[in-house]
Amino acid sequence: MADDSHPAHLSPSELGTKDYWETFYARTLSHLSTKHNTTTTTAKPTPNTTKPNASEENTDEEDEEDDVDDDSDPGTSWFSEHNAPDKVLQFLTDEEFPLAPVNTLTTSDNGGENGDSDQPSILDLGTGNGSMLALLRKRGGYKGPMVGIDYSIRSVELARELQRLRIHSAYLSDSEDEDGSDAEGESKGEGEGGDTNIRFEEWDILHNTISTSGDGKGKVDWFPYDKGGFDIVLDKGTFDAVSLSDEVIPDADAHASSGKTIQRRVCERYPGIVKGLVRKGGFVVVTSCNWTEEELVTWFTSSAGEEDKLVVWGRVEYPRFRFGGREGQGVCTVCFQRV
Repeated sequence: MADDSHPAHLSPSELGTKDYWETFYARTLSHLSTKHNTTTTTAKPTPNTTKPNASEENTDEEDEEDDVDDDSDPGTSWFSEHNAPDKVLQFLTDEEFPLAPVNTLTTSDNGGENGDSDQPSILDLGTGNGSMLALLRKRGGYKGPMVGIDYSIRSVELARELQRLRIHSAYLSDSEDEDGSDAEGESKGEGEGGDTNIRFEEWDILHNTISTSGDGKGKVDWFPYDKGGFDIVLDKGTFDAVSLSDEVIPDADAHASSGKTIQRRVCERYPGIVKGLVRKGGFVVVTSCNWTEEELVTWFTSSAGEEDKLVVWGRVEYPRFRFGGREGQGVCTVCFQRV
């Protein structure tokens, strides 16, 4: 956004720094490496952020030594408390969602599934440990290309390792056989211990521009240039983390029009960059515990005069509560469509 028509900024927090997440995922990788040789560990979702100043006393390293999954991480308990991953899964697999597998997978006369190569592509922003993509692949039935990106190389290393070992909780469900394949024989495209059609890459979308034309600086081999973007872009807590960053950058548009240099928080760039990663007609699904639904909509919807914009397509319903005479919810998920 190039103007000030956005909600008030959040106070900066260490949860908005790259150093915090590099340290956290490096520690988790170390625990995983130590414990995997002696026991099987279930990887639970670890989002990239949480509410400011939330339960930071629970991050003592002594407690974390006993649990690779770090339930004491300040972000995990908040999203898990509201069952956000499963709620988003239900939303994306409901027949009302146009790109749900029930609407995109065709069944042949012999009972097989056709058209897997043309299934919706999914990009997970700030993928963390990659658990959301594992959930959509194993329990959601999504068969198209999946890419998880994160600015933390340690996050990417952790996601790749958990995928290789197939120890995400999604893979350890009741529908999985002892040999690691599920009851329906869903082993297509899977290599040793993992699904080769799920990629995890280090990429900072705020500071590295992706060339959507497919040539020149910024070209990457995981972006679907033929489609003009991904079919579905996911954000579970990443915008929250960006919103907690105190980093500022010059506003080039404002400087060009007024000749004055105006510094803006990096979160103001985020919605516009995300819009460029999804194809026309595609969907962006954002889950936040720092912003209200109304605030989230304000951040991501462009002014009415713009032809290329994000509009609200739907939302995930969470339990609501009343406090101080006002009604609210602890987490919100909004689905936007690029039109």
